[in-house]
Amino acid sequence: MDPAEKRMKDIKEAFDQFDTDNKGTISTKELANILKYLGQDPSDEELDNYMKELDPESTGTIDFLQMMKILTKAVKDDDTIDELMASFRVFDVDNTGTIPTAEMRYILIEMGEKMTAQDVKDILKEMDPDDSGMCKYVDYVKKKYEDLQVAKAKAAKLKAKKKKK
Repeated sequence: MDPAEKRMKDIKEAFDQFDTDNKGTISTKELANILKYLGQDPSDEELDNYMKELDPESTGTIDFLQMMKILTKAVKDDDTIDELMASFRVFDVDNTGTIPTAEMRYILIEMGEKMTAQDVKDILKEMDPDDSGMCKYVDYVKKKYEDLQVAKAKAAKLKAKKKKK
């Protein structure tokens, strides 16, 4: 088991440990405990920001996918691609590098990010370009990571140019 898969397993076990009623949700109050259990040490301000982002209607609960969103933000850039791959692997039961498009649509809608129907459609088109009914998340994540690295390099160049002026 690679480190990302082990981390994903640890995260799922921690979530399940705090999901005492087996409803697939935890109390927002338990988020701090889970993060600490997983070796994170968020400040009170960070926790408040997470709560506002994950539970804007103040329902008092978050689900596993929402928690993964926070943990993905909490990792270092170098770990992000591994963490993202690991989060998709949870849904890739056959370990093929693909997830059924219908399931991916559900994941995108339920991840906590407010997306328009067009945004979801565009992402699914990128992940399933040949309309096979299977999203190729490995290719998609690698491409997005490469795009991010290019964008960071461009931003660094622009910043360097501005400093020279």
